[in-house]
Amino acid sequence: MTEDRYIRREISWNAFNRRVMSEGCREDMPLLDRLKFMAITSSNYDEFFMVRVARLMRDTAGGIVPESDLDDLLREIREVVEVQDSEMTEAILPQLAEEGIAITPPAEWGVDENLKADAVFEHELFPACTPVAITGDRTLNDTVTQIRIFAAFLLDDDQLAVVRVPQNIRRFRSCRSDGRSRQMVLLEDILLTRGDRLFPGKRVNSSCLFRITRDADMTVDEERDEDFVAAMEEVLESRKDSFAVRLESRGDESLAARLREQMNLPAAHHFLFKAPLDLAGFFDLVFLPGFDHLRARSPQPKPAEDLADSEDLWETLKDRDILLHHPYETYAPVIRMVEEAAEDPATLAIKMTLYRTSGDSPIVESLIRAAERGVQVTVLVELKARFDEGANIGWAARLEKAGAIVVHGLAILKVHAKALMVVRREDDGIHRYVHLGTGNYNDSTAKLYTDMGLMTSREKYTREAALVFNAITGYSSEPQLATLAMAPFSLRRETLRLIHREEERARDGEEARIIAKMNSLVDPELIDALYAASSAGVTIDLNIRGVCCLKPGVKGLSENIRVVSIIDSFLEHTRAFAYYNGGQQEVYLSSADWMTRNLDRRVELLFPIAAPEHKRRIVSALENYFRDNTQAWALKADGDWERVKPSGGEKPFRAQEDFAVRIAAKAASREDEEKRALKVRRKLSQQNS
Repeated sequence: MTEDRYIRREISWNAFNRRVMSEGCREDMPLLDRLKFMAITSSNYDEFFMVRVARLMRDTAGGIVPESDLDDLLREIREVVEVQDSEMTEAILPQLAEEGIAITPPAEWGVDENLKADAVFEHELFPACTPVAITGDRTLNDTVTQIRIFAAFLLDDDQLAVVRVPQNIRRFRSCRSDGRSRQMVLLEDILLTRGDRLFPGKRVNSSCLFRITRDADMTVDEERDEDFVAAMEEVLESRKDSFAVRLESRGDESLAARLREQMNLPAAHHFLFKAPLDLAGFFDLVFLPGFDHLRARSPQPKPAEDLADSEDLWETLKDRDILLHHPYETYAPVIRMVEEAAEDPATLAIKMTLYRTSGDSPIVESLIRAAERGVQVTVLVELKARFDEGANIGWAARLEKAGAIVVHGLAILKVHAKALMVVRREDDGIHRYVHLGTGNYNDSTAKLYTDMGLMTSREKYTREAALVFNAITGYSSEPQLATLAMAPFSLRRETLRLIHREEERARDGEEARIIAKMNSLVDPELIDALYAASSAGVTIDLNIRGVCCLKPGVKGLSENIRVVSIIDSFLEHTRAFAYYNGGQQEVYLSSADWMTRNLDRRVELLFPIAAPEHKRRIVSALENYFRDNTQAWALKADGDWERVKPSGGEKPFRAQEDFAVRIAAKAASREDEEKRALKVRRKLSQQNS
């Protein structure tokens, strides 16, 4: 990508995480929600360093990219991290203490804190912790093998020793609690202040807490490894001692510098904190009971607009499609589809893809029950879903044990498509039903991520979904599809066709418009197609949550392109696309972002929306995001993001809030109608009696 036409991917990602962190700095936001955004920021950086920074370090060392790219990125990351650390120490933690959630630093410990620290150390830490001396035979690299919190101690004979803070011991320890307030100390602070007791006869001269982040961007040699499961297990093991990419520390700076030197890390990769390390672990406090007044009320999912609980799912799908909008509408219909199929004697087969799912997934449990009942269950479990590999290996083993046919992904390609099919023998023959979605089959994240899904029994969808399943489970060649588009075969080609068609209409003087919503826009070919369409006069509105390498509003290049990002309570995850098509609007949902990896190296699906009322719902939702002047950010031509604010007499508008209110109102209206209908029927029955 040339510098003048595109924004660098890593720089754009860091700008996204800066927007996330900025939510945590908002004084108009409830305190625990601010803490949540700070925790998300830290969690995001953990993965970013393990994958993108690690890859950039390798590319820099190999001369593929200039060192200045890495230097620029680390400098911009440091700007975000320093603001985050300052906000935590000077605002969020002190204000939480005033509201009754106090994490007391060791320098302020009183009698209660010291008594608690002594008890926890003697009864829990001392029996569990093992100090390891760093000598010529045992280096820091040998000892610190995971992204965990460690304590480092420099003893009076210049001996360095490290102790891992146990993960299986509670981190937040209450010293006092009266229901309205909680006074707590951190487990790592207890270890740091009592660590000298691990070295009898020695004096601790200095100490600090630290975390090492390592390269986790590892893949299997898929041409070589015949036992794919064993190969993935080797990848998980190798992550523990890969090269270091980041050091975070709190405490004695000179000791931390010594650790950095032992890890052969440049100073630019060392981040010093005053706030606690591993803020991702502070999610535990975000949901602390008794402090609802410090959290914004989260809207509860409502019944699906297209499906009443009393309706027969299969008969309803024969009559009409069901469109789901999560988390505003409940995820229950998707779970119900699998659960009912698992228990129904009419079910012949269930087929689905699993990329990421919850730890106690009701969907997988239903698949296991179905397989045990003798239903032909076929599941593609993607073992290459980064950081979910271990969980997916476990699910695959359980499914296989139950008798399911399990496919462990495809060589070279990741299967990222979200597809579920149920095949039933009914009185009038064999019927197929499918669910296609933009998000994973994860009932937990379905409460936190915005996604859309389509349930249908339309023949053109179910037949082609069957061809897709046959292709990915039978390792066959490209399926011949007319309704669905599938990466890595036709999805790129179809997307380019749709963009070019709008461009041609604009050149012919017709109205032309594209509205697209996705998580990331990176692919140069699609960006160039959007630039060409913009130059031809197509109005292009892009709602992109994270990485955007396109530069909008550049004269002569992208004057007709607008880009906004929504950072709000729910993680925006829907991939939806609308093409004006001369007034005959075409609307699509997809599992794929417009990234080269999604289009060329993953199995993805793009599927059209057929029902006119569903098209209208999706287009209305897309347009809503461009009305948001509360949680929206606009991308400028120079690559900077600017928060969108109400202008003039404009009223504040929040897209996620509007979705919740409108869907709740529709659900209440349907409930009232059902009650009135029951009253009428009851009166009629009474009259007839």
